[in-house]
Amino acid sequence: MKSTLRSYFILFSISALVISMEGCDHSPEPPQQKSGLFLELNHVYEMGSSAPVPLVLNQSWLPTTLNQIEINHCQYYLTGFALQRSDSSWLEFPEAVTYADLERQLHYAWKIADVVPFGTFIALRLAVGVDSLRNHSDPAAWPASNPLSLLNSAHMHWNWNTGYIFFKLEGQYQRPNMPVNGGFSYHLGGDTFYRPIIIRFSPTTLNKALESMKVELRMRQFFDGGHTHWITDSSSFSHASLGDRVADILASNLSGAFAWKGMANP
Repeated sequence: MKSTLRSYFILFSISALVISMEGCDHSPEPPQQKSGLFLELNHVYEMGSSAPVPLVLNQSWLPTTLNQIEINHCQYYLTGFALQRSDSSWLEFPEAVTYADLERQLHYAWKIADVVPFGTFIALRLAVGVDSLRNHSDPAAWPASNPLSLLNSAHMHWNWNTGYIFFKLEGQYQRPNMPVNGGFSYHLGGDTFYRPIIIRFSPTTLNKALESMKVELRMRQFFDGGHTHWITDSSSFSHASLGDRVADILASNLSGAFAWKGMANP
Protein backbone atom coordinates (compact mmCIF):
# COMPACT_ATOMS: atom_id res chain seq x y z
CA MET A 1 0.00 0.00 0.00
CA LYS A 2 2.78 2.40 0.99
CA SER A 3 4.60 1.50 -2.20
CA THR A 4 1.49 2.27 -4.25
CA LEU A 5 0.98 5.65 -2.52
CA ARG A 6 4.62 6.50 -3.03
CA SER A 7 4.28 5.70 -6.75
CA TYR A 8 1.19 7.91 -7.04
CA PHE A 9 2.99 10.73 -5.24
CA ILE A 10 6.02 10.52 -7.54
CA LEU A 11 3.80 10.40 -10.63
CA PHE A 12 1.78 13.40 -9.40
CA SER A 13 4.95 15.40 -8.68
CA ILE A 14 6.38 14.69 -12.14
CA SER A 15 3.10 15.67 -13.81
CA ALA A 16 2.91 18.90 -11.83
CA LEU A 17 6.49 19.75 -12.75
CA VAL A 18 5.83 19.15 -16.44
CA ILE A 19 2.68 21.31 -16.37
CA SER A 20 4.59 24.02 -14.52
CA MET A 21 7.42 23.99 -17.08
CA GLU A 22 4.98 24.11 -19.97
CA GLY A 23 3.27 27.12 -18.41
CA CYS A 24 6.54 29.11 -18.09
CA ASP A 25 7.81 30.67 -21.30
CA HIS A 26 11.35 31.90 -20.64
CA SER A 27 11.80 33.35 -24.10
CA PRO A 28 11.76 37.18 -24.13
CA GLU A 29 8.49 38.82 -25.01
CA PRO A 30 8.43 40.50 -28.40
CA PRO A 31 8.98 44.25 -28.03
CA GLN A 32 5.85 46.32 -28.09
CA GLN A 33 5.31 48.31 -31.25
CA LYS A 34 6.37 51.89 -30.62
CA SER A 35 4.35 54.79 -31.86
CA GLY A 36 4.83 58.52 -32.09
CA LEU A 37 6.78 61.12 -34.00
CA PHE A 38 10.54 61.01 -33.47
CA LEU A 39 13.48 63.20 -34.43
CA GLU A 40 16.68 61.31 -35.21
CA LEU A 41 19.65 63.66 -35.01
CA ASN A 42 23.13 62.61 -36.08
CA HIS A 43 26.29 64.68 -35.65
CA VAL A 44 29.05 64.79 -38.26
CA TYR A 45 31.90 67.19 -38.80
CA GLU A 46 31.28 68.01 -42.45
CA MET A 47 30.17 66.61 -45.77
CA GLY A 48 33.07 64.99 -47.59
CA SER A 49 33.33 64.47 -51.33
CA SER A 50 31.64 61.07 -51.12
CA ALA A 51 30.53 60.61 -47.52
CA PRO A 52 30.17 62.60 -44.30
CA VAL A 53 33.35 63.15 -42.29
CA PRO A 54 32.57 61.79 -38.82
CA LEU A 55 32.78 63.99 -35.77
CA VAL A 56 35.17 62.54 -33.19
CA LEU A 57 35.65 64.37 -29.92
CA ASN A 58 39.19 64.96 -28.65
CA GLN A 59 40.61 64.36 -32.11
CA SER A 60 43.39 66.66 -33.32
CA TRP A 61 43.15 68.36 -35.74
CA LEU A 62 39.94 69.09 -37.62
CA PRO A 63 40.21 71.70 -40.37
CA THR A 64 38.38 74.99 -40.60
CA THR A 65 39.12 77.67 -43.18
CA LEU A 66 41.33 79.64 -40.80
CA ASN A 67 42.21 77.25 -37.97
CA GLN A 68 42.79 73.68 -36.94
CA ILE A 69 40.51 72.66 -34.06
CA GLU A 70 39.85 69.91 -31.56
CA ILE A 71 36.36 69.65 -30.04
CA ASN A 72 36.25 68.47 -26.44
CA HIS A 73 32.74 69.30 -25.22
CA CYS A 74 29.39 70.07 -26.85
CA GLN A 75 25.95 70.32 -25.24
CA TYR A 76 22.76 72.06 -26.32
CA TYR A 77 18.97 72.26 -26.10
CA LEU A 78 16.40 72.11 -28.90
CA THR A 79 12.83 73.37 -28.55
CA GLY A 80 10.25 75.19 -30.67
CA PHE A 81 9.41 72.16 -32.81
CA ALA A 82 6.81 72.53 -35.54
CA LEU A 83 5.92 70.99 -38.90
CA GLN A 84 4.72 73.09 -41.82
CA ARG A 85 1.76 71.66 -43.70
CA SER A 86 1.47 71.77 -47.47
CA ASP A 87 -0.95 74.71 -47.10
CA SER A 88 1.87 76.63 -45.30
CA SER A 89 0.21 76.52 -41.87
CA TRP A 90 2.24 75.29 -38.91
CA LEU A 91 1.56 72.43 -36.50
CA GLU A 92 3.28 73.21 -33.18
CA PHE A 93 4.76 70.81 -30.62
CA PRO A 94 5.27 73.25 -27.73
CA GLU A 95 5.94 70.68 -25.02
CA ALA A 96 8.91 68.98 -26.72
CA VAL A 97 12.27 69.77 -25.10
CA THR A 98 15.42 67.86 -26.05
CA TYR A 99 18.97 67.93 -24.72
CA ALA A 100 22.11 66.60 -26.41
CA ASP A 101 25.47 65.89 -24.81
CA LEU A 102 27.97 64.79 -27.43
CA GLU A 103 30.32 63.31 -24.84
CA ARG A 104 27.62 60.73 -24.16
CA GLN A 105 26.60 59.96 -27.73
CA LEU A 106 26.57 61.37 -31.25
CA HIS A 107 23.21 59.97 -32.37
CA TYR A 108 19.92 60.78 -30.67
CA ALA A 109 16.30 59.73 -31.20
CA TRP A 110 13.87 62.01 -29.38
CA LYS A 111 10.11 61.63 -29.22
CA ILE A 112 8.52 64.90 -30.36
CA ALA A 113 4.88 63.79 -30.11
CA ASP A 114 3.07 60.73 -28.78
CA VAL A 115 0.80 60.64 -31.83
CA VAL A 116 1.96 61.10 -35.42
CA PRO A 117 0.12 63.92 -37.19
CA PHE A 118 -1.09 62.39 -40.44
CA GLY A 119 -0.72 64.63 -43.47
CA THR A 120 1.73 66.12 -45.94
CA PHE A 121 4.46 68.44 -44.67
CA ILE A 122 7.13 70.59 -46.32
CA ALA A 123 9.35 71.90 -43.50
CA LEU A 124 10.55 71.30 -39.95
CA ARG A 125 11.08 74.18 -37.56
CA LEU A 126 13.19 74.03 -34.42
CA ALA A 127 15.31 76.36 -32.33
CA VAL A 128 18.59 75.94 -30.49
CA GLY A 129 17.96 76.85 -26.87
CA VAL A 130 14.76 77.49 -24.92
CA ASP A 131 12.04 80.10 -25.33
CA SER A 132 11.86 83.15 -23.08
CA LEU A 133 9.30 81.68 -20.67
CA ARG A 134 11.34 78.57 -20.02
CA ASN A 135 14.62 80.50 -20.10
CA HIS A 136 13.56 82.58 -17.10
CA SER A 137 12.00 79.70 -15.19
CA ASP A 138 13.44 78.18 -12.02
CA PRO A 139 15.36 74.95 -12.83
CA ALA A 140 14.38 73.61 -9.41
CA ALA A 141 10.70 73.78 -10.41
CA TRP A 142 11.04 71.19 -13.19
CA PRO A 143 10.65 67.47 -12.42
CA ALA A 144 13.84 65.42 -12.47
CA SER A 145 12.79 63.72 -15.72
CA ASN A 146 12.73 67.05 -17.58
CA PRO A 147 15.93 68.11 -19.41
CA LEU A 148 15.53 71.58 -17.87
CA SER A 149 15.52 70.32 -14.28
CA LEU A 150 18.23 71.33 -11.83
CA LEU A 151 19.51 67.76 -11.90
CA ASN A 152 19.98 67.75 -15.68
CA SER A 153 20.93 71.38 -16.27
CA ALA A 154 23.69 71.72 -13.69
CA HIS A 155 26.23 72.61 -16.35
CA MET A 156 23.78 74.36 -18.68
CA HIS A 157 22.45 77.12 -16.45
CA TRP A 158 24.42 80.26 -15.66
CA ASN A 159 25.00 80.90 -11.98
CA TRP A 160 26.08 84.49 -12.67
CA ASN A 161 23.31 85.32 -15.10
CA THR A 162 19.62 84.54 -15.53
CA GLY A 163 18.79 81.72 -17.89
CA TYR A 164 20.07 78.61 -19.60
CA ILE A 165 23.08 78.08 -21.80
CA PHE A 166 21.54 77.23 -25.17
CA PHE A 167 24.62 75.85 -26.90
CA LYS A 168 28.05 75.09 -25.45
CA LEU A 169 31.13 74.22 -27.50
CA GLU A 170 34.63 73.99 -26.05
CA GLY A 171 37.96 72.78 -27.36
CA GLN A 172 41.44 73.64 -28.61
CA TYR A 173 42.66 75.51 -31.69
CA GLN A 174 45.78 76.28 -33.68
CA ARG A 175 46.44 79.22 -35.95
CA PRO A 176 47.70 78.51 -39.48
CA ASN A 177 51.43 77.84 -39.59
CA MET A 178 51.71 78.41 -35.85
CA PRO A 179 52.06 75.28 -33.70
CA VAL A 180 50.74 77.14 -30.67
CA ASN A 181 47.69 75.71 -28.99
CA GLY A 182 44.97 77.80 -27.46
CA GLY A 183 41.57 77.04 -26.00
CA PHE A 184 38.15 78.20 -27.19
CA SER A 185 34.92 78.37 -25.20
CA TYR A 186 31.62 79.43 -26.75
CA HIS A 187 28.48 79.54 -24.60
CA LEU A 188 25.47 80.88 -26.49
CA GLY A 189 22.39 81.90 -24.56
CA GLY A 190 19.99 84.71 -23.78
CA ASP A 191 16.68 85.55 -25.41
CA THR A 192 18.44 87.39 -28.26
CA PHE A 193 20.00 84.15 -29.48
CA TYR A 194 16.83 82.07 -29.47
CA ARG A 195 16.39 81.86 -33.23
CA PRO A 196 13.96 79.55 -35.03
CA ILE A 197 15.53 77.45 -37.77
CA ILE A 198 13.45 76.26 -40.72
CA ILE A 199 14.63 73.13 -42.51
CA ARG A 200 12.77 72.72 -45.79
CA PHE A 201 12.25 69.47 -47.68
CA SER A 202 10.19 68.09 -50.55
CA PRO A 203 6.55 67.29 -49.70
CA THR A 204 6.54 64.32 -47.32
CA THR A 205 3.46 62.40 -46.21
CA LEU A 206 3.25 61.01 -42.68
CA ASN A 207 0.75 58.16 -42.50
CA LYS A 208 2.09 55.54 -40.07
CA ALA A 209 1.77 55.15 -36.31
CA LEU A 210 5.56 55.48 -36.01
CA GLU A 211 7.48 58.09 -38.01
CA SER A 212 11.09 59.26 -37.62
CA MET A 213 12.52 62.42 -39.17
CA LYS A 214 16.27 62.35 -39.83
CA VAL A 215 18.34 65.51 -39.39
CA GLU A 216 22.10 65.98 -39.47
CA LEU A 217 24.13 68.62 -37.60
CA ARG A 218 27.33 69.47 -39.50
CA MET A 219 29.64 70.97 -36.91
CA ARG A 220 32.10 72.64 -39.27
CA GLN A 221 29.32 75.04 -40.28
CA PHE A 222 29.57 76.52 -36.79
CA PHE A 223 32.94 77.97 -37.84
CA ASP A 224 32.60 78.16 -41.62
CA GLY A 225 28.92 78.86 -42.22
CA GLY A 226 27.62 82.13 -43.64
CA HIS A 227 30.51 83.90 -41.91
CA THR A 228 34.00 82.43 -41.63
CA HIS A 229 35.07 82.66 -38.00
CA TRP A 230 38.75 83.14 -37.22
CA ILE A 231 39.68 81.97 -33.75
CA THR A 232 42.26 84.27 -32.17
CA ASP A 233 43.10 85.26 -28.62
CA SER A 234 40.40 87.94 -28.81
CA SER A 235 37.72 85.79 -30.45
CA SER A 236 38.20 82.45 -28.68
CA PHE A 237 35.75 83.20 -25.88
CA SER A 238 32.10 84.21 -25.80
CA HIS A 239 29.34 84.03 -23.21
CA ALA A 240 26.84 85.88 -25.38
CA SER A 241 26.96 89.20 -23.58
CA LEU A 242 25.03 92.18 -24.93
CA GLY A 243 26.51 93.36 -28.23
CA ASP A 244 28.76 90.28 -28.52
CA ARG A 245 29.62 90.12 -32.22
CA VAL A 246 31.37 86.75 -31.92
CA ALA A 247 28.22 85.19 -30.45
CA ASP A 248 26.10 86.78 -33.16
CA ILE A 249 28.27 85.34 -35.94
CA LEU A 250 28.40 81.87 -34.40
CA ALA A 251 24.65 81.78 -33.72
CA SER A 252 24.00 82.68 -37.36
CA ASN A 253 26.40 79.98 -38.54
CA LEU A 254 24.74 77.43 -36.27
CA SER A 255 21.36 78.20 -37.81
CA GLY A 256 22.65 76.86 -41.12
CA ALA A 257 24.31 73.76 -39.72
CA PHE A 258 21.20 71.54 -39.64
CA ALA A 259 20.38 69.50 -42.76
CA TRP A 260 17.37 67.36 -43.64
CA LYS A 261 18.21 63.70 -44.32
CA GLY A 262 14.74 62.29 -45.00
CA MET A 263 12.53 59.86 -43.14
CA ALA A 264 13.92 56.84 -41.32
CA ASN A 265 12.56 53.36 -42.01
CA PRO A 266 11.48 52.00 -38.62
